[in-house]
Amino acid sequence: MKVLVLGGRGYIGSNLVAMLRGAGIEATSASPRTKPAPGQLRIDTRDRSALQAALHDVDAVVNCVAGDGAAIAEGARVLADTARATTRCRRLVHLSSMSVYGAVEGCVHERVPPGPLLGWYDKAKRAAEQHVAAFAHGGGQAVVLRPGCVWGAESELWVGRMGRWLRAGRLGDLGIAGDGWSNLVHVDDVCVAALRALELPLGRGEVRTFNLAGPDSPRWNEYFIDLALAIEATPVRRLSPRRLQLDARLAGPALYLLRKGLQRLGRGGRRVPEPITPGLVGLWQRHLRLDPRAATRELRMDWTPYPAALQEAAAWFVEQESLARVSARAAATAG
Repeated sequence: MKVLVLGGRGYIGSNLVAMLRGAGIEATSASPRTKPAPGQLRIDTRDRSALQAALHDVDAVVNCVAGDGAAIAEGARVLADTARATTRCRRLVHLSSMSVYGAVEGCVHERVPPGPLLGWYDKAKRAAEQHVAAFAHGGGQAVVLRPGCVWGAESELWVGRMGRWLRAGRLGDLGIAGDGWSNLVHVDDVCVAALRALELPLGRGEVRTFNLAGPDSPRWNEYFIDLALAIEATPVRRLSPRRLQLDARLAGPALYLLRKGLQRLGRGGRRVPEPITPGLVGLWQRHLRLDPRAATRELRMDWTPYPAALQEAAAWFVEQESLARVSARAAATAG
């Protein structure tokens, strides 16, 4: 089997390419940022001609594209249209998100109707799923994966910045504001699900959808406290909902603009604290829990245990901190 992985330089995509190759599958990584190299292509999924050239000799595509709304939704539309016109590529595996469920709460299986939209991201993800379904209804085969929060070693989103916020006292025990379900899922589990999705028996015109979340993933408060203890960011602070809202709604926009301004000036924004956004605050108190039983059964998932994933993630974070300190000392000495 020959597989094209779009978004192959991202967190999930790069891990998936390595796993596919380790399983003996010929996998090509594609990204709009990739410089030409063996096994890599430079492709923007909205570039129909580039996609046509890449799809003519592949059996399947795994779409891990991230980015803004246009990259997600329009990219999926162009991909579906282009794949439909090929004779060889008959299967799409699409990485969607739990965000497609919108404002729904409770234990959610794949057939639960989505709730009201929460923002541009879930709108783009819903549109992308519709384009992938249209590809299948036109005679192809499609598997849609809806992961929760993908974490593990090298996860900047759910380990790196969380650890830094815990170190700075901006995150901790949030009380009622952190009682939502984390829906954490290890990056290896997402990659295994994509691999099994490529092998899943499907009929012509069939679409299958699966939630991906560790069955033992905790509530956010438990995760924050566990991570803080694992990286020794103690004592863990108890933060009031008011303080959290002030950080998100007052400090957040200012920090975001400052980081962006420094990046445009070529000075980077790493020294500026990362903003906590209102969207994250809403996520941490949201009582949506993904039901992963269909993936467990049909994709034969053996989920990474939460304690093992936590230990791995914390070890990576501590190592990165150590490397950063060494780099800072070297820079100070050189200066």
